[in-house]
Amino acid sequence: MGANPYNKYIKQYQTSNITTATPEKLMIMLFDGAIQFLQKAKIALEDNNATDRSTNIESARKIIRELMRSIDLENGNTVSKQLFRLYNKMAMKLIKANVTRDMKLIDEVLEDLMNIRWGFQKAIEIQSGVITLEEAMLEQAKNSDGDTNNAE
Repeated sequence: MGANPYNKYIKQYQTSNITTATPEKLMIMLFDGAIQFLQKAKIALEDNNATDRSTNIESARKIIRELMRSIDLENGNTVSKQLFRLYNKMAMKLIKANVTRDMKLIDEVLEDLMNIRWGFQKAIEIQSGVITLEEAMLEQAKNSDGDTNNAE
């Protein structure tokens, strides 16, 4: 099977998306990338594919480290410092998950990433006037009530 003839155009589109994205959109893209890498790592772990597991976990960890670098700790508030500590804890869990092949640790980091991503997305929507704070809070309450049925 040969290479996809559209790869060149796909790469151009992806590069264009990144270079024209707002800082907020870039942040969401980072979360999406880390989430995708961890989902691939879980599949590799189930398939006993050590190389793919390790590569994908490490890629997700690098994104988390990049998210950590984006936090202004000098001028940041308590939330910034807590977020930094959470990212650091997630990165450490990924190192342990890779060594111990612990799916539960990967799932914990995935859940944290999805929750933080959701929060950032809602903050962006509130800031841009797409939704109100009250609407976001109602959505969050509805999601936490139906957690067991919330399959993403």
